[in-house]
Amino acid sequence: MKQRIFASVGIAAMMAVLAGCDEIKFNGSLGVVEPMTFTQSRGPANGRLVEVDLSRAGGSAVLNPGQYSTKIIMGQSGQDKQMTMEVSNANPATVIKMKFDKNINIGENFTLTAAQLGQNFDMTGTMITKVTRTPEESAWEYCTTQYPQTVCRSAKSADPAAEKATAEINKLDSNVVAGEIPSVPNPQYRPYPGQFPGQYPGQFNNPPVHTPNCSTVWVNRPGNMQVRFYYETTTRDINTKFVQGDKTLANYVGQASDTRKINTYQGSCY
Repeated sequence: MKQRIFASVGIAAMMAVLAGCDEIKFNGSLGVVEPMTFTQSRGPANGRLVEVDLSRAGGSAVLNPGQYSTKIIMGQSGQDKQMTMEVSNANPATVIKMKFDKNINIGENFTLTAAQLGQNFDMTGTMITKVTRTPEESAWEYCTTQYPQTVCRSAKSADPAAEKATAEINKLDSNVVAGEIPSVPNPQYRPYPGQFPGQYPGQFNNPPVHTPNCSTVWVNRPGNMQVRFYYETTTRDINTKFVQGDKTLANYVGQASDTRKINTYQGSCY
């Protein structure tokens, strides 16, 4: 991939709304200042749920002070948005899933309250989004196309006379013994080869009729097509704190980057 960059645009993360099955995957570091407890919450007030994959008494996980490599995945699950944290404080990593209402957007400046998360702390921070694009370029790419092809196979006619003639020939083939002449019902005289064009020894006046059985099939054909395209990279930087009143429990700094190829023109495949 070419690394030429011709544009760098700062975009408010308000446009980075999590919708559908889209996911944002951050890699970063979680600095825990004070012991943090993530608990399961099934209270009737908010109906939120935090899932911890480790077996803990009371359905909770405690993160002790320290610096941990942490992945955060943000996306949507059903009617809720979901934030999954994979904290490398043990082997296997501690996985914590927090859900909040799908109508809550994470913008350039955001705050998720304790009530929204179903926890005893707030999550507040910033998420800055930048988009870069490479210059447009053109190339030839492999492609496949389909075209119709008629395929015919020989099939016996349903004519009774033709079927009877075929049966008689098969009988001749199976009854011929060295030095004997097979007995055939109603034998007919045939001239020697060459007496009449198109006639051969043992040939009946009405030879079997075979009609082709034809159908159309679609066949794949490899080819090439001309395309024009550019690469677009979206980078998101997140800096967030987990706070309880005036006390900061932890801080997370991470980055998510996604690159995709965008075609601006696609020619015919041939």
